[in-house]
Amino acid sequence: MRSATVAIVGGGPAGLMLAIELGVRGIDCTVFDENTTPPHLPKANATSARTMEHYRRRGFADQVRALGLPWDYPQDIVYTTRLASHELTRFRIPSAGQATSHAVFGDYSEEAWPTPELPHRVQQMYIEPILKAQGERYPSVHMQFGRRVTGVTDLGTSVRVEAQDVQTGEKTVHEARYAIGCDGPRSIVRQTMDVHYSGEGGAKRDFMGGDMLSLFFRSNELYGVLGKDQAWQYWAVNPQQRALLCSVDGIDTFVLMIQLRDGQTPDDIDPKTVLEDSVGASFAYDLIAKVPWRAGFALVADTFRKGNLMIAGDAAHLFTPTGGMGYNTSVDDVVNLGWKLAAVLDGWAPESLLDTYEAERRPIAQRNTAFAGSMADSIGSVPVTPLVEADGIEGDAARERLGRALAAHVANEFNIPGVQLGVRYTSAIVAAEDTPPPPDEPGRYVPSGYPGARAPHLPAGTGSLLDLFGRDFTLLVLGPVDAERWERVAAGLHVPLTVVHFVDPAARELYAADAVLVRPDHHIAWRGDGSADPAAVLARATGAGTTIPA
Repeated sequence: MRSATVAIVGGGPAGLMLAIELGVRGIDCTVFDENTTPPHLPKANATSARTMEHYRRRGFADQVRALGLPWDYPQDIVYTTRLASHELTRFRIPSAGQATSHAVFGDYSEEAWPTPELPHRVQQMYIEPILKAQGERYPSVHMQFGRRVTGVTDLGTSVRVEAQDVQTGEKTVHEARYAIGCDGPRSIVRQTMDVHYSGEGGAKRDFMGGDMLSLFFRSNELYGVLGKDQAWQYWAVNPQQRALLCSVDGIDTFVLMIQLRDGQTPDDIDPKTVLEDSVGASFAYDLIAKVPWRAGFALVADTFRKGNLMIAGDAAHLFTPTGGMGYNTSVDDVVNLGWKLAAVLDGWAPESLLDTYEAERRPIAQRNTAFAGSMADSIGSVPVTPLVEADGIEGDAARERLGRALAAHVANEFNIPGVQLGVRYTSAIVAAEDTPPPPDEPGRYVPSGYPGARAPHLPAGTGSLLDLFGRDFTLLVLGPVDAERWERVAAGLHVPLTVVHFVDPAARELYAADAVLVRPDHHIAWRGDGSADPAAVLARATGAGTTIPA
């Protein structure tokens, strides 16, 4: 029997990012995935600012930013009647180069997005090899790709994982302290836990509500046929054929998504007809694949932990892909879980700390699935009259009305700093305050030092204040505080603590405290002044105690 401290079932973004979070802390873990090669078909295609911040924490945000569209390619979203016809509205998003230099913000604004990492558009199939390579950098991370997990058993003090080589059929048995299911909607770990999803499982809409089909193809003619400034997403909105076209590499590779009509199957779809109806013109192309999938989900698992088994990512929640929430919520899950597993396994936090994973992340999954569902309702049910394709005054007026509606929609779906940066946790390990918390609004982010909130960014030299934080807990000192006392107490409790002195009136005003305890996931555990008892504060933040002195 082979052993590892943590068995990670599933090697997608959630499983790989969890391996990175454990690997950077030297925690022994094994990642199982039945695939032997990286994904070769399109999946998620939007990386949030918060996910980019997590990649920045681990030192590879620049590698992800370099993937996908060319450095100077605009990441705009454009709505049309047909893709080669009338442009109805456009939401401008900076290119990767502009986002890196913070020189251009498009229809974002610097004030609304106070982050060192703006969102980025790149296909998940390009990101996963980067995540896998990053995980492999750590000696404690072991990749078992090409091994399908066939059984998981919680033995009380450990778990047994049975796996089978997909090529040879060889069966192996592995023992671990914990098993984490990052293995998607059909998760064997969730099934073993006997946990079900709750929420909306089959919303019906004119688009993004039912059986969908993606056409993955290449064409070196399409950009010329479109006849528009380049964009990342092109939407066709007309009564005959709604469609979404995404630029995959900004050169010649695309994916076009349609919704099947009632009774249709993928075999019924003629790609040439669909592509020409969506574009409104003929063009040469090479079809790579037809990929069926389903939209209309807003589901969250009833619990995220049972004993030694936990779930994250799609195993814990399912989204309709409006707003790009599924993959990004998955990464945020495991960043929350990773440091807690390490703290328990390294002995400086009690096992009850793991209960705060569900307490903190399940409400966020419900929040995010609800937002994605509302955006699917917004775009999927927008009324479209045949007049939008008519000539003359009536056609112009219909297009102008539709353009206004779509402009409002696209801003609500993509200009969402509040959704991406405004996550705030409430749990037993987050200090409570009597003052009201910052608002949680999708389109507005209010930076705050309020406990549970993401530690806000401020410029620091050529980088960000966030870059100064340590691997684990950070005491951010902004006023008169005996930092040496905090270090002595933390050392006595075996809590890894980095002290950062940041003398800046703007930071003191923003965080509204002399001292701020920042967690390993860059959320705020506590803030206060020099009179606080470090032992009590650290005990609560690590789950060893829950009393914070006034």
